[in-house]
Amino acid sequence: MRSGLAFAAGLLAGLWLDTTRRKARAERQHPPTGRFVNADGVTLHYLDRGPRTGRPVVFLHGNGILADDWALSILDRAAEKRRCVCFDRPGHGYSEPAHLHSSPSAQAAILNAAARKLGLEKPIIVGHSLGGAVALAWALDFPDEVGGLVILSAFTHPTPRADFIPFMGPAIPVVGPAMSRTVLQPLDRLIIGPLVRHIFAPNPVPESYDSIPPDLLLRPTQLEAAAAHTAALIPGVAAMAPRYPDIRCPTAIVAGLEDRIVDPHAHAVPLHDAITGSTLHLLAGTGHMSHHARPEAVLAALERVERELAAEPANAAS
Repeated sequence: MRSGLAFAAGLLAGLWLDTTRRKARAERQHPPTGRFVNADGVTLHYLDRGPRTGRPVVFLHGNGILADDWALSILDRAAEKRRCVCFDRPGHGYSEPAHLHSSPSAQAAILNAAARKLGLEKPIIVGHSLGGAVALAWALDFPDEVGGLVILSAFTHPTPRADFIPFMGPAIPVVGPAMSRTVLQPLDRLIIGPLVRHIFAPNPVPESYDSIPPDLLLRPTQLEAAAAHTAALIPGVAAMAPRYPDIRCPTAIVAGLEDRIVDPHAHAVPLHDAITGSTLHLLAGTGHMSHHARPEAVLAALERVERELAAEPANAAS
């Protein structure tokens, strides 16, 4: 009995030390490349590109990834004409965790405070996947501070998702952090490759994604933040969905018809039906990562929202 307990304790200690070593190595290989801003007591890391002219754009990544997802897809092209800011959402990348602020609305409040500090006046919010839910919360809770929305493959309605449950373990108090530093690490390293391929399917994973070390995505604080955000997602969108008709800013909704993560017919289509004047772009042969697979379609949606905003004064005058 004692030898078994000693073996288990030694194994857990070894896994903990290995996690610490891998975390330090990943951060050396991929240090923060952006800037930092403190908003509501939470320090956020962000990338800031492009000229300080025109309407600013804020990019919000999905769950479990970081702002580099945009840098590896459409950021350079988007930043040719406009200021583009990509936040690491709380607990992701190099942004501090905010465990008591995991719902889409709570994240939106922190990000809105950060946008104010950065002087981003009525930005267009581009949100992908869970980041799309945060973008919608931002528009609902701060309607006078959002210029427009581009919603990509977002989870927007409270559909049952049993597959969320395994990813919520690190959010369990006390037990979750212990798991995320020990037994989950070797398991997650086994599944991260197939999981990424599933997220991109049927489109290939771009070679550029190799530049993000897997151990950077598996740092305990990121696993815990992603788990907490997953746990808060369904109740969060359940509270938001009845309010979607209140959104009045120009909105473009983009989704892949082959999305294996978020069913466009259960999310993108009813969101379009709820938001008056929104446009819906369903992309054939495209999965969850449309900004990688179909960057031109996403940039076209952004430009469409910009044109609507530019036309607003003329419409008001007439």
